[in-house]
Amino acid sequence: MNEELTLVRKAIEIIEDKKGERIVVVDLSEVSIPTSYFVIAEADTSVHMKAIASDFMKSFPVPSRHREGWKERRWVVLDYGDIVVHLFQKDAREFYDIESLWADHIVSIDSLQATA
Repeated sequence: MNEELTLVRKAIEIIEDKKGERIVVVDLSEVSIPTSYFVIAEADTSVHMKAIASDFMKSFPVPSRHREGWKERRWVVLDYGDIVVHLFQKDAREFYDIESLWADHIVSIDSLQATA
């Protein structure tokens, strides 16, 4: 099985366990940027964001290379190389709307689970 997809599934599981909402996966493996997947989700408040991000960093089986937005917690980016996790508060997600930039690369979470 593809190791990257295994990690994407793990990312989804961690976010869902902390009640993260509107999870979207963007497959960038065929695009010439230095990552294969974006996992995008949102939190209700900065406290919720901290809970998701903290648990993610503890539970994800790969150490992060970099993180941004930790202090402000409106948009936290966790960089794991082949996977980059974007956690937004709702208003920040609507404002930046990064998934619309990659709309033709969004994959169904159900299809990722089906290939398990």
